[in-house]
Amino acid sequence: MAGRARVKTALPDRIRALRATGDAGVSLIEILVTMGILGVLMAIFTTGIVQVYRAVGSTESLATAQEQTHVAFQRLDKEVRYASWIGEPGTDGDYWYVEFYGVKAETPSAEETPPEKETLPEKECKQLRLDLDRGVLQLLRWKPGSPPAEGTSGETLASHIATDVLKSTTATAEEKAENAPFVRKLAGDGIDAAEAGPVGADFVPDFQQLRIHLTAEVGHGDKAGSTELDATFTALNTSRNTELDNTCQEGRP
Repeated sequence: MAGRARVKTALPDRIRALRATGDAGVSLIEILVTMGILGVLMAIFTTGIVQVYRAVGSTESLATAQEQTHVAFQRLDKEVRYASWIGEPGTDGDYWYVEFYGVKAETPSAEETPPEKETLPEKECKQLRLDLDRGVLQLLRWKPGSPPAEGTSGETLASHIATDVLKSTTATAEEKAENAPFVRKLAGDGIDAAEAGPVGADFVPDFQQLRIHLTAEVGHGDKAGSTELDATFTALNTSRNTELDNTCQEGRP
């Protein structure tokens, strides 16, 4: 009996203890406040991730664009520097062209050729062609007198070239001239004051020059990256007496 009495007196005590703690725990307001704070933190975290992703995408696009113009510059520097004639650039609406005549790329140098086998460097015709639809810059080569057939594919020097203004039907002639990818400067001709730079406005070149002006654009929107190539190459094998006509002109479609 004594044991039963202890059980009866102990049960009400436990019930009262449970009732005393009935309001303990987390209220609805506290839950909502906590969820709001977590939501703000998640929004900040997500925004940071998106910004990093955009920055990485833009950096990759810029690196790709810079690589395109860098490769084109290196190749053109070797090709145009030793040209002995540069033609007048032109366009047919779908492509921009400029031809030049120079030493064949595979011609061995004097150091590589034994004295008993030395011959005159072999020369070839070359053409820079910018495809306005695809934004691709290509280099074509052929033996003088044997021009390539129309539509012949060339060696790609750069891609992702911006051509919107050049192929636009609403752009003015002045706008297209300002964005012309190729500009020839004849030996003996003066230079524009805006392009004189450190040489001065009175400088007159003794060699033909070819200005290459290209803009490479990679990506879209926030991930877009662009870089510009604006360089003037001097053809050291030309002079003021270089004739304007050359057999390489037959390579123009």
